[in-house]
Amino acid sequence: MLSKPALLGLLGALTLLASLPATAEVDGQQLFRQHCAKCHAEDGRANTLRGWLYFAQNLSKAKWQDNNSDNDILEAIQDGPGAMPGYADKLSEAEQLALVKTVRDLRKP
Repeated sequence: MLSKPALLGLLGALTLLASLPATAEVDGQQLFRQHCAKCHAEDGRANTLRGWLYFAQNLSKAKWQDNNSDNDILEAIQDGPGAMPGYADKLSEAEQLALVKTVRDLRKP
């Protein structure tokens, strides 16, 4: 059985934890604008000067989307194909997965 001071300390810690704000959900669109849009453009079409210079992939093409799995996209984010930098050490797993979802949302018919 816990002593009264230990029990009060535990109760205080639990109260403090309950009052902390919940962890905010990762904003994949904001991460895409920050890290990817320079080359891939905000709409994913890679119609930027940098995209053209570095042969960036048009992420909005349905054919490209169909031919690449979520794992393929995740690996590209982590390892950085071609001139693209890798983000395995720069972004958390949750941020990387949010970017995969954002890339999927760029699909155009």
